[in-house]
Amino acid sequence: MSEPFDFDAFIAGTQLPRRTIEAYRVDNSDEIRRLQAEHDAMPPESDDREVSGNARHDLASRIVALREAMEASRFEFVIRTLTPQEFRDFTTVDEPDDDAIFRQMALQSVEPKLTAEQWRKVSDAVGVGQWGAMVKDANELVLRRVAVPDFSRAVLQTLSPPVSSES
Repeated sequence: MSEPFDFDAFIAGTQLPRRTIEAYRVDNSDEIRRLQAEHDAMPPESDDREVSGNARHDLASRIVALREAMEASRFEFVIRTLTPQEFRDFTTVDEPDDDAIFRQMALQSVEPKLTAEQWRKVSDAVGVGQWGAMVKDANELVLRRVAVPDFSRAVLQTLSPPVSSES
């Protein structure tokens, strides 16, 4: 016979699912794509490295610098899913509310904990593309189903490598 259900232990050991989302304060992605296409279109380096080699190298160096600047500007936010009551509050409104998404993000924010007004300022700072991706990630977290992913064969072999006679 199993032990009685300990409700308090269940509640105390439960944590709402979380996800890390990111934003870039500096977005060099268009320039990186443009320079990458220019770099890829150049003829491969030849023996005449002073002509094409330096140009390819210069483009590659610029791409690396732009990526490093972009990566240095990356900021992470930890968000959580909504509770069923919070979800119900957002989905059972009579009239659309322009501030609802900012209030939703405020509820979901864990680290740093931001207000709806602060999320509005984040959206203004990062632009519609990045903001849309952040909201998409937040909504996916809310609507995802719980499932334990299967271990890949490589993970299982790493955890339990075959004995020498099995390899």
